[in-house]
Amino acid sequence: MRPDGRAGDDGCPLARGDGLVFIGGTGRSGTHTLAQLLGRHSRLAEVPIEARFHCNKLGLPDLLEGRITARSFTAKLRGFWWHRVRVDGRPRGLYNLMRHAELDAALERFEAAYADDPVAGCRELFLDLLGPVAERAGKPGLVEMSSHNLRASQTLLRLFPEARFVHALRDGRDSAASVSGKTWGPRRVGAAIGWWAERLRAIEAGIRGSEDGAEFAIPARRFHVVLLEDLVGFDRERSYERLLGFLGLEDEPGTREFFATEMTAERAHLGRWRRQLRGPGRAWVRRRYEWTVAALEREDNHAAPALRAALERERGAGL
Repeated sequence: MRPDGRAGDDGCPLARGDGLVFIGGTGRSGTHTLAQLLGRHSRLAEVPIEARFHCNKLGLPDLLEGRITARSFTAKLRGFWWHRVRVDGRPRGLYNLMRHAELDAALERFEAAYADDPVAGCRELFLDLLGPVAERAGKPGLVEMSSHNLRASQTLLRLFPEARFVHALRDGRDSAASVSGKTWGPRRVGAAIGWWAERLRAIEAGIRGSEDGAEFAIPARRFHVVLLEDLVGFDRERSYERLLGFLGLEDEPGTREFFATEMTAERAHLGRWRRQLRGPGRAWVRRRYEWTVAALEREDNHAAPALRAALERERGAGL
């Protein structure tokens, strides 16, 4: 136990990453719904917000790589990551999870530990801020859904060697159609496909980290891709079973019920790009997408095989 009475590495099941699941994706790809599904399981508690401090710019990766100082990091944690208001007027931040006094206490411990052991200090800060979500739920594991988790996967593996990573992947046309209706992305579906592809490339760079020419890819046993179109449609049952198997989880009534009622083709707005576009615009987006998937294949992007298989099924169905 630590001096403050909280469980340290010897008493916390999350300390090495056991039971810790990081979900990531391009955005508008099903990360939130997937986290809600897993959060229905008796072994995993869902962090109900994107915590971000552990994976976004000016967060833990930049801190551990020496690109920012600890003072800069804690300043952003006390500000933007604690409370922010989105362009739609909705507040976001860690204030949803804890009282300010708890944040102050966690940062005091972090500042005392970081100088002696930066990695251990960052690990303990993550557990201090998000571990109570699992404690309150009475569950041994935790699932976190910040979209940049996969970009920062090398840092997260450094902190939690036994963590598991799930890529929530979605047909780029549907992701693009969804993004085009938001205020923070490209407004045209064709341009949004390019946005989607660049994010897939950033994810690829994250899971295939390198230093001096040597690659440090996430071990296959720690990484799993879930294609949303399979999970809610084409290969529904098998995709669900493969996800649970990857995480070492048994099927349970709560998880199964959410899967059956909430994870459907209708709720996932499958094929929304077809309904949103007509005539030449639809044909152009189809060609743009096929070119993009072909480019990802040439680059050996890890997502390309699943995307190609889905395109072939679509062609076979005459869609």
